[in-house]
Amino acid sequence: MEIRIAAPADPLYAPLLAGRATLQHRLLRVSEEDCARLLSANRVEVALLSPLSYGEAVGKAEYLILPGPALALEGYTERVRLYFRPGLRTIARCIVPSPTSFLTLATRLLLLEQFDLEPTYVAARGAPEELLRQADAVLSWDTPAPNLTALDIGEEWYNAFGVPLLLGFWVCRQEELPAELPTLLAQLAADGLPEHEPIVEVTESPSIPPRQGMIHWRWSETLADALRQTLQLLYYHGIVPHIAEVNLWQQ
Repeated sequence: MEIRIAAPADPLYAPLLAGRATLQHRLLRVSEEDCARLLSANRVEVALLSPLSYGEAVGKAEYLILPGPALALEGYTERVRLYFRPGLRTIARCIVPSPTSFLTLATRLLLLEQFDLEPTYVAARGAPEELLRQADAVLSWDTPAPNLTALDIGEEWYNAFGVPLLLGFWVCRQEELPAELPTLLAQLAADGLPEHEPIVEVTESPSIPPRQGMIHWRWSETLADALRQTLQLLYYHGIVPHIAEVNLWQQ
């Protein structure tokens, strides 16, 4: 049986898709929104979803989470940053790679809850230094700009809500699927991808303690708890109509 799989095309998820799977499959690299649409329409058997896509499916489809490779940011990770224009006093206009992505939503919730800010969000891609000529802040997760002042979104999320920022995990519909499915998803991930990847900030001054964090590359009870709390947050803000159950696939 050929297994159809949908995953976001964004480079952020590349380590989950860099392996050499030996089982028969067809991998579709599409947008975050299309991953959700393809799974909902039963055009793929498995998709890498965000908490937003998982929560929005309540009442439309019955989904199961496949405990395997995943992506979550805990504390300082250097993966997602919100860059600020020099001399900034407030944020009225923010440029983001995608206005409908979960990372944009997470940033919006952080700015609202932590700083009582509700800027206008505009979609554009490019170097943060160039984009800041058109906006007060730029959200980026694929173009580092070390000379700019920035917030580490994974760190801010963890400080605000006490759980990792869960970005992607494998989901399937409640249908009978091959028992080797977890093996296939594990083979899709890069060889040697660890369960946890510690991150330590490089500082110029030895007197300043470096910030630290961790990237989670595998589903765990910690990520299950992060999903539960994120779904509650989305419900509280009226983004999803119901709080989805965290249901796991069983062989």
